[in-house]
Amino acid sequence: MPSQVPPAGVWCPAVTLFDPDTDKVDFENQARYFHYLSTTGLAGLVILGTNAETMLLTREERKALIATARRAVGPSFPIMAGVGAHSTAQTLEFISDAAAAGANSVLVLPNAYFGGATTPQVLENFYDQIAARSELPLVIYNFPGVCNGVDLSSDFIEAMAKRHSNIVGVKLTCGSVAKITRLAAALPKERFAVFGGQADFIIGGLSSGSSGCIAAFANVTPRCIVRINELYCQGKHTEALALHQKTALAEQAIKGGIAPTKYAAAIHSATYAGIQDAPAKMAPRRPYVAPAATVQEMVRSRTAEVGEIEQSLPLINRPISSKI
Repeated sequence: MPSQVPPAGVWCPAVTLFDPDTDKVDFENQARYFHYLSTTGLAGLVILGTNAETMLLTREERKALIATARRAVGPSFPIMAGVGAHSTAQTLEFISDAAAAGANSVLVLPNAYFGGATTPQVLENFYDQIAARSELPLVIYNFPGVCNGVDLSSDFIEAMAKRHSNIVGVKLTCGSVAKITRLAAALPKERFAVFGGQADFIIGGLSSGSSGCIAAFANVTPRCIVRINELYCQGKHTEALALHQKTALAEQAIKGGIAPTKYAAAIHSATYAGIQDAPAKMAPRRPYVAPAATVQEMVRSRTAEVGEIEQSLPLINRPISSKI
């Protein structure tokens, strides 16, 4: 039986493209973007993560994006689907949709809309209920910044994983390398994957036992982040650190949120993928707005060097589906 644990390496939580005139999802260019990312050496794609603006999408759009990704990357490329919601019932619906659309696993935020009411008992109930009925393996998603400050402890994550065999990983966007260390010590990699939630501490994570990262900056320079991971895992730590330091400085340009992240992706990966007028198609969904001209210039300036490095690194030849 194939392992349920997501493959180690670098995963990209892909952003979503919208038609600038209609504000509808641009599925044609989305497929082109998904396919391009699958040629960069990534271990897999996360569809409907935070940077996909998932909470701004309808249920039908969510399911259609997963199905689009599956067609674009082929039957074997790993797909993890975000299923964040505010109740057990909603989350289970999204898991069912993800399974039907071709996802391999799901990424599950805590149900933390009512932050003060989201007690440890509520969190335990939620993950117990989801694990008992999920059609797909679960990856816990710890991101206090979008969950009213709810921050899952390593003890809680470990307990859930040991209680439920289908809880097979965690994404730690909280940025805690200490949690990576503790979870990697408690749970073997063949049973549980610990992913850092940003690229700018990937070496810190790897050195502490992580399986890699799920990082927004992989929308911008996926080949660079993959190369850092490869160099470190090959024992070429000095080379890995040199590239890591360059990408970490560049990543500062997108820390302002989804708008600068999407703009950086537009001028780099989306452009390399052949998407025309990418900045307009990668503007945030309404009512949110594109970054100001000063922010755009800052992003261009800070990412220029790693963009050149990115284009010097090889792609993987993967046939384009005739269904894209």
